[in-house]
Amino acid sequence: MFFIDVAQIADDEWPKLAALLDEAETARAARFAFESDRLAYVAAHALLRASLSGRAEGTAPAAWRFRVTPHGKPFLLSPRTGLDVSLSHTRGMAAVAIASGRDVGVDVESFLRPRDALKVAERFFAPEEAAIVRAQSDPETQSDVFFAIWTLKEAVLKADGRGLAGGLDSFVVNLSPLAVSSDSGDCYGVEQWRRAGFFIAAAARGDDVNFRIEEARASALIRTGQIV
Repeated sequence: MFFIDVAQIADDEWPKLAALLDEAETARAARFAFESDRLAYVAAHALLRASLSGRAEGTAPAAWRFRVTPHGKPFLLSPRTGLDVSLSHTRGMAAVAIASGRDVGVDVESFLRPRDALKVAERFFAPEEAAIVRAQSDPETQSDVFFAIWTLKEAVLKADGRGLAGGLDSFVVNLSPLAVSSDSGDCYGVEQWRRAGFFIAAAARGDDVNFRIEEARASALIRTGQIV
């Protein structure tokens, strides 16, 4: 697991991070209407590419080739490494997850963003999860708990490969202790962190999962691109 705080990236570092992307990603970044969205996208994709190159000596960040499944999950086309990847970004933060030999998913959300937490939870969450949100005593706490649950569910769906098409109410996450249960019997390990006003959640298929999280710096990502 790697994350990067977009606000910590210096102005002169952005062109060097953008140089780590491939042509398709560069074109996609240029189409964002808002600069904050564009920067988060560039940060996420540069983070993923540089993190992969840090594990595979001799492969430049821009050399990685990806495809996406029908539900939008990215996968490595080449070089073939046996790694599963996931990335997420929101205004101000980006995160990626890389796993060997198992499906992985990551989600990041700002819990400072206003939202009618209870209304959304009652519509989309499993009844048990909506009840947890409903039980909170004030809107701020409801929003906090909502995003804790939301990011975990998104991470599980990304690891599963279905994304939101899998249905937010098709399984239940528990916050204390962190756990996932579903009628299908699928088993996932989950973990969650708070960083600078954001929730970061990760999920990986299996029952013996150990997560490690590391904050990345733009300067280190840029050096990875220069060394290869």
